[in-house]
Amino acid sequence: MASIAIERVSKSYGATHVLKEFSLDVADGEFIVLVGPSGCGKSTMLKILAGLEAASSGVVRIGERDVTDLAPGDRDIAMVFQNYALYPHLTVAQNMGFGLKMRGAPREEIARRVAAAAQSLGVEHLLDRRPRALSGGQRQRVALGRAIVREPQAFLMDEPLSNLDAKLRVHMRAEIGALHQRLRVTTIYVTHDQTEAMTMANRIVIMKDGEIQQIADPTTMFAQPANLFVAGFIGSPGMNFAPLARDAQGRAALFGAALPDVPQGERALVAGLRPEHIRPGEGAATFTVSPTLVEGLGSEQYVYFDAPDETPRAGASESRRMVARLIDAPPVRVGEPVRLSFDPARVHLFDAASGAAIAR
Repeated sequence: MASIAIERVSKSYGATHVLKEFSLDVADGEFIVLVGPSGCGKSTMLKILAGLEAASSGVVRIGERDVTDLAPGDRDIAMVFQNYALYPHLTVAQNMGFGLKMRGAPREEIARRVAAAAQSLGVEHLLDRRPRALSGGQRQRVALGRAIVREPQAFLMDEPLSNLDAKLRVHMRAEIGALHQRLRVTTIYVTHDQTEAMTMANRIVIMKDGEIQQIADPTTMFAQPANLFVAGFIGSPGMNFAPLARDAQGRAALFGAALPDVPQGERALVAGLRPEHIRPGEGAATFTVSPTLVEGLGSEQYVYFDAPDETPRAGASESRRMVARLIDAPPVRVGEPVRLSFDPARVHLFDAASGAAIAR
């Protein structure tokens, strides 16, 4: 196991800048998740770490070694791919031991490591099968096993669960988390799924357009987003946003309810309110809406409604679709007025021009 240091790494293809001075320190045994929309540069960063892409500038260190210019096979890392990358003509045991065989490891050592990894992943009964005879989840376990038997300094995982169905993704997510708890191998995991990031990571790195937006543990990321992008990306459903309204005295309000501790001034602010922080019935700040859509999910309901844009404008106000996540609440019906409330202290503030979060 080893720490990983990424120092001002950038990657360009001609005039296209895919990564812009990416820097990150990963502690020994840490589980880091890179997350962001498609095209944000997260997979490119992983390929640079693996040696599959050359950085345009910057330095990569694994442990005490500068591996920036080393070939993939000399970096002592193991990579798990989205498409499993199993050899179809080899058995499960042969696939898992292939890397060790290519390194010249003794046959007895290969058999011992393969058996141990197979038992930890629950695939010991599949060792004589070939990949075509396996389910998607079984293939992913074999791909993980192939990485484990190498006993590398670090695991790199590139969206390994994206080809699985929703139920199996949840199961494999838990298995990978438990595996990391047992092995404590430094892991960098790439995904576009913020749920995977929130449930698996020690720390999350959110990326957009080749740049880091925020690095934090999941709890901090959810409670203290650095900007509008992070606030909207983390959470399901995403955070509601509305321009902050002010009265003639400059006092701030959201949905007609006063917001204390809001900086006064002329600059435009955006208010953010998470769907789960909206409650049914009376509360500290109350408003009435007419739902346009209700999604029932058993113990919870997603209630969509149009909220007026309260920023003064010439002409009629605009509408913004918002959503409340109501848990264990009486049934809500489309078109029937419903009383909702929120705690003003739960409202996030952002600068409308820069998108940066504003402390209250």
